[in-house]
Amino acid sequence: MLKNPLSVCALTPSSRMLAQAMARGLEIKPNESVMELGPGTGALTDQIRHILPDDDGYIGIELEQRFVHLLRDRFPNLRFEQDTVTRAFQVHADTDVPPVKAVICGLSISTMPVPVIDELIANLDQLLGPGSVFRMFQYVHAYCLPSAIRFRRRMAPLFSDYRCESLVVRNLPPAFVLTWTR
Repeated sequence: MLKNPLSVCALTPSSRMLAQAMARGLEIKPNESVMELGPGTGALTDQIRHILPDDDGYIGIELEQRFVHLLRDRFPNLRFEQDTVTRAFQVHADTDVPPVKAVICGLSISTMPVPVIDELIANLDQLLGPGSVFRMFQYVHAYCLPSAIRFRRRMAPLFSDYRCESLVVRNLPPAFVLTWTR
């Protein structure tokens, strides 16, 4: 974060408890996939891989090249693309990865510029069909920021259900797990 604060917003990787909470309850069947936005160093990826029926059902989109190299070394059977989340739909369309059942987001949405957030939401709208899930975490201190509230309001018309599922206090900083279902 200190080397590149505009693209890396976390002081430390997500805790194992947060990663477990992010993967909990997700059921991915054969011919479905998980897309991870901003896998970073792979803290969430390590838990996500346990819910995959096979490795072909995963695609991670990471902007930072050094993280992409690290992820490819750490998880050689999973697919990682160096790209921006504003191209998530196109990145998926350019692959043979099955339809996306769940998008797991490890990015700090509350710090993103409004146009990027709007493009991300448009990509989610294209990627996710009925019964699919978008899950992210939000640090407790950022939950009430205007940008976070705006994001939740923009998501509401696209998803039938929104839940703040849990508070993970064993994370630095503590974080809520937020889930939208179509």
